[in-house]
Amino acid sequence: MPEISPSLIGVLLVVYLPPAAVLSWVDGREHRLPNRWVALLTGAVGTALLVIGLLQPALREGLRTAVVLALVLGSGAILVALIAPTLLGMGDAKTLPVVALMAASLGGEVLIAALLGIALLAGILGMVVIAVTRRSGVRFALGPVLLAGPFLGLLGAPLVRAALGGA
Repeated sequence: MPEISPSLIGVLLVVYLPPAAVLSWVDGREHRLPNRWVALLTGAVGTALLVIGLLQPALREGLRTAVVLALVLGSGAILVALIAPTLLGMGDAKTLPVVALMAASLGGEVLIAALLGIALLAGILGMVVIAVTRRSGVRFALGPVLLAGPFLGLLGAPLVRAALGGA
């Protein structure tokens, strides 16, 4: 896997992780992702990545790509939440862009692995919820799984790279 800039890992651990942990805790307890915290997370990560882009010109192209991917994925998620709110809550849809931005800023393989990891973990969690409650259609907090995306992406990126024929 190509080496990831230590400054991007710093953003993940220092800027992204603390508010993501708060959001995960709130969503786990209350099944909602407060707009104030989502905005704080998005603003903080966006600002930190902007500063890194200004200070490290070599990262600019990758960060621009990450912004575009975050906007496209976020727009799609909001559209799904509006059309089929039982499939995806609006809080999750509003949180997806910052998750995609953080994962994509770490690299394309990290983004792909993050999205696959989120889908896999959410599917497993859904099956567990159905097995425990013995009912389909039971809602569960997706936020913690979604917010774990960049970390899942870092774990799964070597597998994605191997699957794509990389060394």
